[in-house]
Amino acid sequence: MTLLGKIENGPDKSLVSSQPGPVAPSDKASQGKRQLASIQKLPYVLINTFIIILTVSDRNRIILLNQFLYNRLAREITGNLSTDTTRNPCGSFNASDTGASQSDSNNIQGMTSSMVMKFDLSVSLLGILGSLFLGAFSTSLGRRVQLLIPISGYTVRALSILAVAFWDLDISWLYVGCVAEGLTGGAPGVYLGVFLYVSDITPRNRKRTLGLALLEGIRGIMGSGINIASGQMIQRTSFLVPASFTACGGLLCVSMACLMPVRTQASETWSMKMMKTSWKTMVSPISKTQDYRVRHMVLVAAVAYFFGFSTIYSLDRFGRQAIFNTTIISLVPLLHRCFPGVSLAILGAVANIAEYTIYAFANTDLHLFGALAVSFGQGLPLNMIRGETSRLFGSEQQGPWFACLAVLENISFSVGLFLMAVYSMSLSFYVGLVFNVFALMTVVMIAFLCRFQSMWVTYQSTLVQCEKDVAAPVSLQTTDIDLGDDTVSAAERQVFLEKQQAPEC
Repeated sequence: MTLLGKIENGPDKSLVSSQPGPVAPSDKASQGKRQLASIQKLPYVLINTFIIILTVSDRNRIILLNQFLYNRLAREITGNLSTDTTRNPCGSFNASDTGASQSDSNNIQGMTSSMVMKFDLSVSLLGILGSLFLGAFSTSLGRRVQLLIPISGYTVRALSILAVAFWDLDISWLYVGCVAEGLTGGAPGVYLGVFLYVSDITPRNRKRTLGLALLEGIRGIMGSGINIASGQMIQRTSFLVPASFTACGGLLCVSMACLMPVRTQASETWSMKMMKTSWKTMVSPISKTQDYRVRHMVLVAAVAYFFGFSTIYSLDRFGRQAIFNTTIISLVPLLHRCFPGVSLAILGAVANIAEYTIYAFANTDLHLFGALAVSFGQGLPLNMIRGETSRLFGSEQQGPWFACLAVLENISFSVGLFLMAVYSMSLSFYVGLVFNVFALMTVVMIAFLCRFQSMWVTYQSTLVQCEKDVAAPVSLQTTDIDLGDDTVSAAERQVFLEKQQAPEC
């Protein structure tokens, strides 16, 4: 809902001392207002380029690792060092492969899946510690370092895969890269830094939600496209070429992180006192928020985010990213004005339940295609939650909040792996069991999303009234501005949100 109203020339200068530059001249004030109300294009293009390079490199790494492990385990089990599985990565061995049988092939596939699961668990569990560190010290690291630390860990893992493939080392050396990536935050840690950077270059209105959603959609589409290209690369070359490609992608991302324009500087310096109170920083989105409604909304959103991410991580392994990420890019820009708050996320979650139900009872190819047709809503809940909750906080709370979401993502990885194990075990008696579990988890997520939406509507109505009260005392000239979501990052709302003074108005 968009409300139009009259607001005076601006608040008292003392209220907007945090804004750069003088506010008295009308031309400078107008220019600053336009900057606050729009996405900064050049930094946004740079961070999108960074995420595209990272996604292409990461998807290539996932396919490379699976096929490389399969090849190495095949050589060890069959005892034939000349065994080459690059042209038939997960199929049966040829009759010419001495000692190979169908049972050997099944055994190798099982061992490969088990080892990949161990690697993923190592990274995700250690990633909880890395994400906690990045969130606790977000005010002292600065945005560039916040991005550089996790991408460095990712690059170390990419280099470890290249080293094992080049020198034919034992595959246990791959755990070195897993530990390095996990301790620096893992993939959620990288996206924590990316989302923090985007929060600095987008206004605190729906354009921030739009910017985060578009970034996620572009990432997903690029990841879907590279799956085919990586398989072809492995079949036509060898494991060294895609391993080098992944390592070079990581190094390029590190270089880009070093050259990124500086955004929010570190607001604190390192000290023993800061380290002892670092846990307080992690809970600052709750403890330092004066409005009890915001605290309640954040907790509700966190629960919904956890259930949503757990199902998405599990279903990502079925290869459906292209459909719902294309939907994010197309639907969010068109409908984000018509569906305020997380109402678009609720719509997507309802579509998810339909998808899971079809999967649970599918027995023909037509049913499977029908499930894919309604998978358009898969990415909407998480993106809307991430964007709308980011708008509730000032710059100092962005780091801890995105770190909390990164911790939930790392925990969800473990839950997703467990659900995949349930799926494998249920194949013998009921294939659709895990999809019924997904549907039930989505129902819980919808309940929390509806609660968040009801609180969001009440909070927004109070916020608009408080903006009027803040701006009313100063009266020099009258200006028509939009009190809805188009220009909510004007100085009046910016100051109000930063101070979280809604209940006192």
